[in-house]
Amino acid sequence: MRWLLWLLLLVNAMLLGYFQLAVPRHVAAPVALDLNAAKIKIVSAEELAAKAKPDTTVPSSPQSIAAPPVCYEWGSFAAPDATRAKEALDRLAIAVTVQKHTPQEAIRYWVYIPPLKTPEAAQAKAVEVRQLGVEEIFIIQEPKWRNAISLGVFRDEGLANKYLEELRNRGVKSAVKGQRNHDGEQTGYLISNMTPAQLEEINRLKTEFFGSDLKQVECK
Repeated sequence: MRWLLWLLLLVNAMLLGYFQLAVPRHVAAPVALDLNAAKIKIVSAEELAAKAKPDTTVPSSPQSIAAPPVCYEWGSFAAPDATRAKEALDRLAIAVTVQKHTPQEAIRYWVYIPPLKTPEAAQAKAVEVRQLGVEEIFIIQEPKWRNAISLGVFRDEGLANKYLEELRNRGVKSAVKGQRNHDGEQTGYLISNMTPAQLEEINRLKTEFFGSDLKQVECK
């Protein structure tokens, strides 16, 4: 009986092998790609590299805005000095607009060392004061105040008092404060479109016009 069992197993194995060989396996058909040749573009290596670079274009800067005009007023002058100052401005070919100020408007507070006996004494005193760290020093040549030493001119009396205290703390014990430009109507000169060279010249002329002040003002 055992041999019959083995015979049946052998027959079954042969039948199984036959059916596996006889029936063809299903092979999946290749998938067709829908390609449109008209839309295909060949890109060169240079173009590919260019596309990969970040955009480094610098945005155009906005149009530069012109700087507003700068104007100055030089003054104030009593009648005799006003004429001399105008002549000096004419020599420098500087066009001006005349500004009139009441005595109260023209008052300036002057910090100074009173006149010394001789020009040599004034010069020696100026050197001494400069060594104490004071930069703005003018030896006055105006007859009434000849050999006085100007240390600063202020519109505000409080600022003049503060500067006087600072000078005394530095050791300038002979400095005092007084008023300037309080006698009658005063004249100032409004200047626009001034060149750096002209500005330098007027700063130099200030030493010849004691108590004059060159200040930046609103253009009119």
